[in-house]
Amino acid sequence: MYDCFRTIDEPSGLTVTTTDRPGGIRVLTLVGDIDAATVGTLEEALATGDRLVVDLSRVAFLSCAGVRSLLQANARTELAVVRGGHAVARSLEATGADVVLKIHPGVGAALAVLAPAPGLEA
Repeated sequence: MYDCFRTIDEPSGLTVTTTDRPGGIRVLTLVGDIDAATVGTLEEALATGDRLVVDLSRVAFLSCAGVRSLLQANARTELAVVRGGHAVARSLEATGADVVLKIHPGVGAALAVLAPAPGLEA
């Protein structure tokens, strides 16, 4: 099995589960709210890899600080974002981040974008 799990349960309202996938891709599954109280947890998780899939499908709220963290991570890593619910989508659209970030409908689609083409794996 390729998956290795690590979960950070933040008492302030954000849980991050990390799954390592083949090709050096790390999937961050976020559950809860990303706001001033939890953005540090997000930033810590975003600093853990060079090829990241950030799954926002179970995030109920995404603050501007969270959007900024995603944009900063996007500037230094290969980042694919899995679309969240209405409130998350509004935050990304209102800030223009939806134009900059690579946003996908599901984890599978995000993984496909970051995975190396067959025969090109190192």
